[in-house]
Amino acid sequence: MRCGVSSLDKINQPVDRAKTRQTRKIGKRRFIRQLSFWVLLVLVSGTSGAALALLAATPFQHGKTHHLSHSTDSLTSLLPVTLERPINILVLGIDNSGHPHSGAVLPPEALAGNSDTMLLVRIVPETHQINVLSIPRDTLVQTPTGIDKINDANMQGGATQAVQTVSQLLDGTPIDRYIRLDTEGFIHLVDALGGVAITVPKPMDYVDRTQHLSIHLAAGLQTLNGQHLQEYVRFRHDEWGDIGRVQRQQDVLKAIAWTLVQPATLGKLPALLHVIQSNVDTDLSLGEMLAIAQMTHDLKSHQINLTLLPGRFSRKDEYPLSYWIEDPRATSALLTRYFSRDPASPSSDAVAALHPEAIQIAVANATDRPDLSHQIVSRLKSQGFTNVYLTTHDIDISPETMAETQIIAQQGNPSAAALVQQAIGLGQVQVAATGDLGSDVTIVIGPDAVPKLNHTSGDGKQ
Repeated sequence: MRCGVSSLDKINQPVDRAKTRQTRKIGKRRFIRQLSFWVLLVLVSGTSGAALALLAATPFQHGKTHHLSHSTDSLTSLLPVTLERPINILVLGIDNSGHPHSGAVLPPEALAGNSDTMLLVRIVPETHQINVLSIPRDTLVQTPTGIDKINDANMQGGATQAVQTVSQLLDGTPIDRYIRLDTEGFIHLVDALGGVAITVPKPMDYVDRTQHLSIHLAAGLQTLNGQHLQEYVRFRHDEWGDIGRVQRQQDVLKAIAWTLVQPATLGKLPALLHVIQSNVDTDLSLGEMLAIAQMTHDLKSHQINLTLLPGRFSRKDEYPLSYWIEDPRATSALLTRYFSRDPASPSSDAVAALHPEAIQIAVANATDRPDLSHQIVSRLKSQGFTNVYLTTHDIDISPETMAETQIIAQQGNPSAAALVQQAIGLGQVQVAATGDLGSDVTIVIGPDAVPKLNHTSGDGKQ
């Protein structure tokens, strides 16, 4: 009795070419999604973290890596290579002003500056979820020498001190690994991608000779090269200062991830790999990278939550310098929801328990129909949402999301956003900090709202 098919039989069998092509396409899409995840990890701070499928056959350049003394245990099982538990990774984007490099190894001086970007990334294998906390570079922290801005920790003591400082700020939240990269690498990455499409919300003109910045960007949808996209990310000469920079970082994160999953990106992978190997310092092992890639190969956009450290700007009568002062109570709630090792299961009636009048809703309009804003406001107020306003804040819209109304959980509460979505009967919920800073939920009206609002009355009935 034959239990299988011999090698000779396989060779002689007719080939289903359509099925073969489809299999190849699926494999390519999975590989690109894996690479997309690593760009997500490092955001706009420097470059991609790892092209993991290729790294299995190519040595990874770690540079002068310093393993964290408190987290030396492996995060993975041996066979198969899988994540054993949720992990937290600190991603640092270093301001490398005046230290250009183009060699195969990242020079130490390129990583010795302040960290313009700080992200705590939590990877949850059980739910295939990625949670990202953006920490403003101006965040006030206590150091052995007094108060300071958190972006100075890397300059004072490298990755080790940066990790310790962030963990202390976040009430002892453990940090398992780190990734460091510099602005020079980011420029190389974006150029290797052929540029990234971004909607610049307003003209940006700013010169800062101390940081070697000369920014001159026109408003509108455009494809920016590495140098110009780096300028867009680092621009902070507006009402929101460093927080506006954080919002642009999150917006560019989504735009880069969208660019990476385009079919044209596949032919650019060798150049991307070269950039990766030359610009990353990390204490992640190859096995850990492969395990993360395995977990994220089917990652969906709704499984990525982008949050901002809750807080406020300091007053001029408090400190001589400008700081972002963390709100401990709001931070604690955010950490419990997104960064706890044993988070409480979300209640099935979490949405119903919210009170509409307590939710502060900002409405922005990405269409050429200003009347849609008033229709949305009217519909919300008719259903008990009394705290609704039209925002004048510039909302950066990524090209891939412009066609659909976005309902942004600005403070990290997706239940509130889901309640708003239910009330207006349209839109896509996302957890991000790219909306109006003062809102709980920001609605960005897209073209999909036109037919839906035109065929319903103000109370949402047909």
